[in-house]
Amino acid sequence: MLYTTRTFNYEYSMREADVVLLGIPFSSTEIGNDTRHGPLFIRNAIKMVTGYDSELGVNPFKKFKFHDAGDVEVVQGNWKITEKRIIDTVDEIFNTKRSIFPVFIGGEHLITLAIVNALKKIFGNFTIVQLDAHADLMNDWMGSKYSHITWAYHVLKDEALELVQIGVRSFSEHEKDIVKRLRKSIKGEKPLYLTIDLDVIDGAICNDVGTPEIGGMKVEELMQCLARVFKNKVIGMDIVECAARCVDSKSALIAANIIKRCLALLCKSRE
Repeated sequence: MLYTTRTFNYEYSMREADVVLLGIPFSSTEIGNDTRHGPLFIRNAIKMVTGYDSELGVNPFKKFKFHDAGDVEVVQGNWKITEKRIIDTVDEIFNTKRSIFPVFIGGEHLITLAIVNALKKIFGNFTIVQLDAHADLMNDWMGSKYSHITWAYHVLKDEALELVQIGVRSFSEHEKDIVKRLRKSIKGEKPLYLTIDLDVIDGAICNDVGTPEIGGMKVEELMQCLARVFKNKVIGMDIVECAARCVDSKSALIAANIIKRCLALLCKSRE
């Protein structure tokens, strides 16, 4: 018998798995809290979370087969190399199994740009649902085109992609007009990709994030929002900006529970 500790009690090969977990510990463009240890502490929190979702009446950790693919070997300070490694890794995951559901854990929000660029080659057109305190629509940040607050700007350059922002309460004058033009609700039949910045939650509840903001959603409100999202076809998700520094971090525990709820909702959507 192997007496070992793993993220999930039962793990399968990627080819057998329904869900794959991939950490992306990149944190190089922020001037706030460091988020590179997010994947480490979120994994630890997943181990502590009770698998059964009593509200939905399902245990996604028993319903699905899981594979933890580890962490992408990012290069802090070099987005070009890191982006290629993320894209190549996502490509390999879907080349192994086309129907797998990916859960990406960061890491700063810039990683979503690389994920989206990889998924475009696989799924074509889709809608990105962004739960976030910030618009992330700046075209430049302190002289850098690529950062945690410019990724959404680059996403919108592709007219085939749509972006729906929920929970945004902080944006610049430059971003204001773009924010007004974006849809605030999910429409149509396109599949969805879900990206959750933990700062969408009220900073009084969850402040160990990359860039905390006053106000925001309560956890219960976020869970209600997720229920609406998963009434549609969701092709994958990420959860970013966890700046945990200890094992009892609020952001890591909240992130683990969000992942559990999303997977439970995915279970229910497939029944």
